[in-house]
Amino acid sequence: MNPHSYMQTKSTELAETIAAAATAVQISAACSAVESFLRKHAPDQQRWFFSITFPTLICRIFGFDESASSSGTKRTSLSGWIDIAASTDDSELDGKIFSLLSPNGVLLSSISAVDRLSLVKYIFPAERLPEWVRCMLQIKSDCQVLTDLCPLFKNKVMKVLIKGSSNQVQLNVFEYYMFWFAYCPVSRGNSEGSVTVKIQQMKKFRLDKWAYSIPGLSSNKRGEEKKTATSFYLRLLYSYLRSFVPAYDLNVHQPYHSSLLHYSPDYDISLIERAEFLVNTLIYFWLLDNDFSPFPVGLCKSFGLRFSFRSVLGESPPNSGLGAVVNVFVKYLNLISLPMKDEFNQIENIGSSSLGVPGSVNVVKSRDAALSVHSVGSWNSWVQRPLYRYILREFLFYPVETSVKNASQVFTLWVSYMEPWMITFEEFTDLDKLIGMPTISSAEVFKSSPHGYSSSWRGFVLLNYLFYSSLVMHFIGFAHKFLHTDAEVIVQMVAKVINILTSSMELKDLIKNVDTAFHSKQVESSRSHLNTLNRFVPTIRQQLQDWEDGLCETDADGSFLHENWNKDLRLFSDGEDGGQQLLQV
Repeated sequence: MNPHSYMQTKSTELAETIAAAATAVQISAACSAVESFLRKHAPDQQRWFFSITFPTLICRIFGFDESASSSGTKRTSLSGWIDIAASTDDSELDGKIFSLLSPNGVLLSSISAVDRLSLVKYIFPAERLPEWVRCMLQIKSDCQVLTDLCPLFKNKVMKVLIKGSSNQVQLNVFEYYMFWFAYCPVSRGNSEGSVTVKIQQMKKFRLDKWAYSIPGLSSNKRGEEKKTATSFYLRLLYSYLRSFVPAYDLNVHQPYHSSLLHYSPDYDISLIERAEFLVNTLIYFWLLDNDFSPFPVGLCKSFGLRFSFRSVLGESPPNSGLGAVVNVFVKYLNLISLPMKDEFNQIENIGSSSLGVPGSVNVVKSRDAALSVHSVGSWNSWVQRPLYRYILREFLFYPVETSVKNASQVFTLWVSYMEPWMITFEEFTDLDKLIGMPTISSAEVFKSSPHGYSSSWRGFVLLNYLFYSSLVMHFIGFAHKFLHTDAEVIVQMVAKVINILTSSMELKDLIKNVDTAFHSKQVESSRSHLNTLNRFVPTIRQQLQDWEDGLCETDADGSFLHENWNKDLRLFSDGEDGGQQLLQV
């Protein structure tokens, strides 16, 4: 038999085995068959596996419906392998699937080897891409802008000559898999409504609370799902972050590669390209999926992008199924980027550059460039604007008639982001144990106590000042709208925010002094500490205008606040629309 025909036949048979696997025994056998097949054949013999078998494997693991049409109505079924493992509470099966997909498993190793040979390319379904990406693919002129604005899509957009058809996104195997991986919780959130659950207490975010945060990644057996389906996806996400997104400032042992700070001069540049790709993919699919202003306004104007995403996307809150995964993603980026040193230089170098445009930095070509671009705090600058808009869109556009459950998950993300010095590493230690890796760090890295504000975090607060000021005001408007829905939960939320802002006199003074400098004329700021803060005001002002592009309270949103009411930072204002007055109301 012709070798190509033989490999095609074997790959087809394996795909059929995978498609038919619906019990624990069958799934375990299918996983073993995949691993055995990949070990037996060299990368240059695996073309048919990745052409025929691999797409079926992705669909069966995550429960994507292959039989549905490609018209955008595809939904995630509850027959995925991780769902089956959840429903049976089979830890052995759970471990078998995780081992197959783990970063150091044979599947990911084979993917890397096949990509090095450029053997296989895929077309990712347009209907599964973020909404604003789909809009840009439909317009020829915007396709070029898309590749210029987003390094994630550089050299990946294929022009389709058929009239009326959208351009396509072509990916290698690793990129294709990660796009599907990122899309999984988006699909779950789109296809299934959030379960209405009254939050009993607003406690510090813990791993056991994450089990309630991803609708559809589990069965209806709430007690059983916590250990299997939900933790499966989170463990897999965390293992990919640990493996592919390097730590910079912490003395972290990376089991798959060492820190960039310890690379030799001839290190593989593909490592940092892969890290940028993964971070960008998660930002675009999760934080910017349905955001009508995914890029800074000034940057869009400079590239001549005039398409109005708002006319297509409207005013929508974030996807309802992303609370837990975004928490892990954002907290991990903060963890590996901090603590910051020489914070005043950091905010000048980072805050005034690209305003946190994800992926706006060109792919680096040398070791020195890589280290200079990705210095301490760089991942934070990438996530700032998308995260701010993600949280703010939830506060502004969350439906008044619904439960505050999903909004409370986003609230948890926000408050945990505002107190990074409170990280105890408990949740990450738990995840390290679950995925069988050495703990990422220890609490000794952070010397501040839960009730004290360490000056090593001063730079973080300045870089993220709007999270401590403007977003607080928007949250107060949100609290007014939802007070009638669940007064107990809303009061607990408000109390939590107040506790953070007043947890330290140094923190409160810093926020208030920046506010004073923001509203003072340069000649009036004679005091030395205000002079020090004055240089940050232009960046904060620019961030405020850009991060809130198109986002404002309206007369119909249930609150009494007016359009553009927050454009001048009013947290410490004494007027009727100031923070103190609104809290009293």
